[in-house]
Amino acid sequence: MNKYLILAIVVLALVSGCKSKQEKESLWGVYQEPIKPDALPKDSGVHELQTLWKKNIGSGATLGFALLKPIYYNGNIYVANRTGKVFSFDSKTGAVQWTQDLETLIFSAIGVNDNFAVVTHDNGDVTALNTNDGSVAWNTSIKRQISAIPVIGKQRVLIRTADGLMIGIDMHTGDIVWQIKKATPGLSVHGDSMPVITGDAVLAGLSSGKLIANSVINGRDYWETEISFIRGQDELERLADSDTVPIVQGTTVYTATYQGNVVALQLQNAAVNWRTKISTRLPMAISQKYLFVTGELGDVIALNINDGSIVWEQQAFRGHGISQPVVLNNRVIVGDASGRIHTLDIETGNLVESKKVVSGAVVSIITGDSQVAVFSSKGNISTLTL
Repeated sequence: MNKYLILAIVVLALVSGCKSKQEKESLWGVYQEPIKPDALPKDSGVHELQTLWKKNIGSGATLGFALLKPIYYNGNIYVANRTGKVFSFDSKTGAVQWTQDLETLIFSAIGVNDNFAVVTHDNGDVTALNTNDGSVAWNTSIKRQISAIPVIGKQRVLIRTADGLMIGIDMHTGDIVWQIKKATPGLSVHGDSMPVITGDAVLAGLSSGKLIANSVINGRDYWETEISFIRGQDELERLADSDTVPIVQGTTVYTATYQGNVVALQLQNAAVNWRTKISTRLPMAISQKYLFVTGELGDVIALNINDGSIVWEQQAFRGHGISQPVVLNNRVIVGDASGRIHTLDIETGNLVESKKVVSGAVVSIITGDSQVAVFSSKGNISTLTL
């Protein structure tokens, strides 16, 4: 584990008992990879990226640690800012469909289905908005610190909390239907992975380095498996959070842990197909042949999905605060702390194009409707095509 990262985590742990909430949040907000970056390489000179539209929706992640990520759904982009505003934009034109000001800080956003858009708040409340006009459908108080972006499926809204709870809420009424609790270590990386719904199961990575599968409807246990086998001498050395969002492709689940492994396992029974030693805290991306990972130091890595072998590794972005990867057409796209995005050849990892697209650090990057949307720490959102 990088000694500077250990120091950063220790400092955060120490200040948690003596600093104000705003001061603690600002520490999380400004943290960057503690590596001196090299100058970015020149791209190929090819200019494929075309900007569709840009918006500034107000405070992004600059008001402290938050989990804010846009989502494409049914021709719209839904996104929230830190101060409580939720937006629906036409994904092609950027036209505003509706705006709702909830007038309270939003911590995690946004989960969407045909009927509802769901956000959570710093105070532990969960709010569901009607997707047709943004009006409030219901508000439920969890009275706990939320730790992940909410997910909707199978008539449930799934919520995770920092003390190890996963909660299933009736998506129509906001009533709590079930909850399960899993043990959490004394020290973990801030934030949990989004749950993923596949069939009637919900998959979730735990801060203990495990992956669990439960019934979406009633929370019943299906299986639980250990992804990481770290055995350190203290809690810092044993950090093994599974903060990546599980990916399901066919009958295989791909997941990863911090200071641990990228793992492919069988959805039915959690039998492991392969493991590759790579540490990551960020969501991954997948194509028909490759699994793409942003490593702990900022390397972008392509793995063969059949055996986990490394196909290529792009190390040019170390220290630049590289985001999760996404895939669009034959390109892998990542963002950085300067507001630039970089497109890589999907087969070789070679840099194709770099382009400044937002002000502030890229905190989220998503694809949908044959385009890519980039969201920044300053609340800028930019959509582009290839």
